[in-house]
Amino acid sequence: MKIAIIGFGNIGKYLAEWVVNSPSFELSYIVARREINKEEFDFKNEPVQFTKEVTSELINDVDIIIECATKEVVSQLLKFKEIDRTGLKLIVISTGGLYQNKAVLKTLKKCEVILPIGAIVGLDAIKAVNDEIESISIQTTKHPKSLEGAPFFDSSDIDLASIKTAQTIWEGDVSEAVSLFPKNINVAASIYFASKCDGLKIKIVADPNATSNMHEITCEGDFGKIYTRTENKPSPTNPKTSFLAVKSVVSILRNMNSTIKIN
Repeated sequence: MKIAIIGFGNIGKYLAEWVVNSPSFELSYIVARREINKEEFDFKNEPVQFTKEVTSELINDVDIIIECATKEVVSQLLKFKEIDRTGLKLIVISTGGLYQNKAVLKTLKKCEVILPIGAIVGLDAIKAVNDEIESISIQTTKHPKSLEGAPFFDSSDIDLASIKTAQTIWEGDVSEAVSLFPKNINVAASIYFASKCDGLKIKIVADPNATSNMHEITCEGDFGKIYTRTENKPSPTNPKTSFLAVKSVVSILRNMNSTIKIN
């Protein structure tokens, strides 16, 4: 199966290395805004094509597209009519981009859009009971450094460097979260798609003593109560990304060729 990876940062590099070492897949394209020096990565002589933008030809030439860039890139992808074709699998990490294009998603009939579990556990259980949910919320706790650069701080008086103890810096809904914290809260968009609950409540906590990115989900209804807590180690080269998010994409690829599938 031929794969195109969009985005060649920390996640893209890890996935590229995994793909080139897998006998089941062929890395055909890497899309990145910057120039890629072949010396910085061992492509094992695979005929990888490098480009700075997605094209109709690229979409038609691959079986799997893995997006690990930004929510804006997701929006660009969904504008291509070629995306909606039988057999194409679109794996999206920037699920906030999917949330902002819900209307477009409803028009897709053929393409399979796949959301990794990302940085959280429990999406399978939430999806199973989504017609019974009465309330659902997520609290995300991160080190202040992991929150730096979020658009929220452009108009906020909060000084991340001055935070000495755990502090709730923001509460709101999904639409606000994906706009104000686009690189920190894709988990909220993923929970929305699993729960189909517009009443999802989100709280973001900055904790200077945090050594992990922690996500606590509470979901209640006639089925009972689901509570999960995931403590992710930040990716070594990008503290905004949890390592589990990267591994969850690898799990999807492995699952495609597995006899026993756990969904």
